[in-house]
Amino acid sequence: MSWKTIFKMVFRRTGYELYKIQAGKEYTLLLPYGCHTYSPWYEDWFQAIYDKIKGHTGIAEDRCYMLHRLSQHCSHLDGDFAECGVYRGGSAFLIALTLGKSGAQRKELHIFDTFKGMPGFADQDPSCHVEGHMGDVSLDAIKHYLRVFPFIVFHPGVIPETFETVKDKRFAFVHVDVDLYRSTKDCCAFFYDRLVSGGMMVVDDYGFPGYKLAAKQAVDEFFLDKPENPISLRTGQCMVIKL
Repeated sequence: MSWKTIFKMVFRRTGYELYKIQAGKEYTLLLPYGCHTYSPWYEDWFQAIYDKIKGHTGIAEDRCYMLHRLSQHCSHLDGDFAECGVYRGGSAFLIALTLGKSGAQRKELHIFDTFKGMPGFADQDPSCHVEGHMGDVSLDAIKHYLRVFPFIVFHPGVIPETFETVKDKRFAFVHVDVDLYRSTKDCCAFFYDRLVSGGMMVVDDYGFPGYKLAAKQAVDEFFLDKPENPISLRTGQCMVIKL
């Protein structure tokens, strides 16, 4: 089979092209190496979890699996959890579900978003976003969807102004999915000093070409003079482990 034929065998999800050529159930083709690798996000147990959120997120199974496993790992550390960039609440549901199953309900999950789409300064961002993009949401609808998790705290408004209410807290896990250069850098600047030792920051969209000058550049610039190095993942995310 030629590479041209392989690249035509695609399926689309939220505007990205994902290549899903499977050998068996849990092994998918790793390009450009041409070998199949273990992909646990297609196993039945995780598909059952993903079914609960797939209508409420633009994040594909592989990235959601990483969020699940990394937040599960951090659930045993001191500190609360946070998510910046909530959209329809799917990834917040996933993180909260993971916290609940780990027995870490004593933690709070703080979620930050305008809950009405991209802010005004998105028009000047090097990404593809404009003001109001991803605005097909409402705070009331997301609160209803997440109603089974009483430990979720909502912070509606524009980042970083909404961080003021948690300035005295410490965090074990932070998921950053704000897309924009300015917002990503604001998240890094606020949460870096508040991460506990061994805590993690996971940044979405780091590895996608459309965000090279947005999310990726913001992360790279911020950590240029820090002892931690962002670890790029094949899923398009990056993670930072606080030393």
